[in-house]
This record gives sequence, C-alpha cells and structure tokens, in this order.
Amino acid sequence: MDLLIVLFIAVIVDAIWGDDHLVWRKFKHPVALVGRFINFLDVEFNRNEFSESSRTFNGFIVIIMSIIIIWFISSIIEGLLYGNIIGNLILGLIISILLAGKSLFVHVKDIYDDFMLDDMDNAKINLSKIVSRKVDEYDESAITRGAIESLSENFSDGYVAPLFWLLIAGLPGIFIYKFINTADSMIAYKNDKYHNFGKCTAYLDDILNFIPARLSSLLLVLASIVLKENWQNAIACIKQDASKSPSPNSGWPESAMAGALDISLGGDNFYDGELIKSDWINGDGEKNISFDFITRALWIYSTSVVFYLVFLIIFLLLRIIF
Repeated sequence: MDLLIVLFIAVIVDAIWGDDHLVWRKFKHPVALVGRFINFLDVEFNRNEFSESSRTFNGFIVIIMSIIIIWFISSIIEGLLYGNIIGNLILGLIISILLAGKSLFVHVKDIYDDFMLDDMDNAKINLSKIVSRKVDEYDESAITRGAIESLSENFSDGYVAPLFWLLIAGLPGIFIYKFINTADSMIAYKNDKYHNFGKCTAYLDDILNFIPARLSSLLLVLASIVLKENWQNAIACIKQDASKSPSPNSGWPESAMAGALDISLGGDNFYDGELIKSDWINGDGEKNISFDFITRALWIYSTSVVFYLVFLIIFLLLRIIF
C-alpha cells in the first residue's frame, strides 16, 4: 500500500507541475546536478592523454562506483522515509522529479503551438531542446518528424522505464536508472572521444531499457486501438522495423508510433556535425508530414500514459491482495 501511495503522489505532482515548478525556477534541477557530476567524471577520467584501454577501464570503474554510491545513499533515504505518511509524501515528491510525463508533453506541444503561430524559427529552437541533432535546415516535415521521434523514444526513457525500475528495485532502482540514462545521453556517443569511455554506460543503458522499450511499444499499440489509429500497421511495423534503429531499444516505441500514424520516422541525421545514416522506420509511410500529426501523436502518448498507470495500479493492488 505504501508503494501505491508513493506512486500516486509522484504521478499527480508530475502531472500538475512537471518541470515547470517554482522550485526549479530558483534552484538547479537535480537531473542537471547529476549532469554536472557526469561532466566532472568526463573531464577527470576521459582525458586526451589516456590510452583507449585506460579510457574504457576508467569509464567502467567510475560508473560502477557511482552505482554503488547511489545504491547506498538511496537505500538509506528509502529506509528512513518509507512506511509513514510524511515519509511517503517526501518519497513521492522525490520520485516526481525523475519523471518526464508532463514536461515531455509540454515540450512537444510547444512545437505544435509554434507552427500554429507560423513561427518556424521558434519551432526549431524548441525542437533543439529535446533532440541532440542539428535542426537549422529543417523544414516543417523534418521538425514534425523530430518531435514525434522524441515523444516516442522519451515515453520509454522518461516515463515507462523510471516507474518500471521503481517497482522492480524501489528508490535505488529509479535513481540508478536515471543516472545511467543521463550518463548515456552525455558520454555514450559513438565518436573518438566517447567510444571507449562511454562503452560501459551504453551497455548498461541498453540493458535497463530492454523491457521498458518493448513495454512502451505495446502501450502505444493499445492506445492506437482505443483511438482508432492504424494499430494493425503499428504491430506490423514493430515486427519489421523495430531493429532498424541504431539503438537496440528506441526503435520499438518509434516503430509503434510510426505504424500507428502511418508515417516514416528515422532516416539520416546530423549529430555533432557528423552525418549518421539510419534506415527509415515504416519506410512505406508518409514522409512529407504536416505538423497536424503532432496532435495525433500527443493523443497516443497521453492515452498510453493512462494505460500504463492503470496497469501499475492493478499490479500493485494484486500484490497487496495476494
């Protein structure tokens, strides 16, 4: 029952405030502080003078040691707070910080609003906040595609996976997941600088997202059924194209969304000035897409979130009963 209460508080707080909270307007967001710590590790242990084998070893050691420290600290916090009313409230508030449900919706909705105002430049600015690719030359179709791709992938990374690991391993589980996921976005690039140092992080992120990514695709299909989108095509696209993404996980929710909307996602993009070639996901779908598809994608996303929460609540209630 305590975990159900904590989950309820976390979800409600995230749904109401998200990242747009008065506290984060005055103080650094905790995830940003984690980013600073990871940057410190990068600067100190990924120096140019180190050999490739040294960088690989350093990357492994700093990540494993960080996981041990995070597990130790978060276990103490959970032990002190879990099981009483005030403690559950505090835990719920802490966990809400690690969810990106509302913030993801708002970021993508802002791009749609920019199109409604015929403000292409601001749409590019808002897209650049949620993707790591170069967007200067993007047209309406490319911006829309980027927004929907980010919405799909981050549904798994920013919402499904954190709550999944909360249920599996409590506060240490969600803390460690967010640390690894943040590190993956910072030091796991496949370039000369990070190929060795970020290798351990990339492997761990792939492992931690393996089940959540596939669960996310299932949720998107279920939402498509309810919303009368092309759910049959979503299933077919998952079977055919989920493995086409450079990531072993991101292709699952992306292919589900692409199939449901019958649009093509993926393709070649520039990351840090380097062209990364990638196959189309649902290559037979519409490639020249209008920004109206963002609204449909947001409906699928929101419905999937509701499905997920319902399933989590049922799971926790059954665990309480039995």
